[in-house]
Amino acid sequence: MKNEWKVGDWCIRALDIVQIEKLDPPVISVSSGMFCTAGRFIDELRPLTLRNKRTIEYYEYYLRELSKIDGEVGFNYPRISDHFEELARKDMDSISEGSYRSMAGHFVEEAKRYVPVIQGVQLFRRKQ
Repeated sequence: MKNEWKVGDWCIRALDIVQIEKLDPPVISVSSGMFCTAGRFIDELRPLTLRNKRTIEYYEYYLRELSKIDGEVGFNYPRISDHFEELARKDMDSISEGSYRSMAGHFVEEAKRYVPVIQGVQLFRRKQ
């Protein structure tokens, strides 16, 4: 998705609403008001629209639902979060709203049954 971003624009990155603070392509700096981060993630940004805001709220809800499962402490949260963020981006980019949403609910249901690999994601962290 191509956008002409400017400093001061509000957008969505990961499952957060952020504001662009510094733009020096390909490096960008954004702030949520609490945290500031910089990197080469301009392709991860999506416009802040009501539809996109609802989309990230949906995926945040299901990500939080995982914390209600016994044994979730061992879940591979970095990879699971990446997966949910990717689903949210695909959902925001798709023509039909909610086309990927069933995957989030399915992921949580499979996690409740402790399926080791869900949608290509290892549910548990590997032993160190």
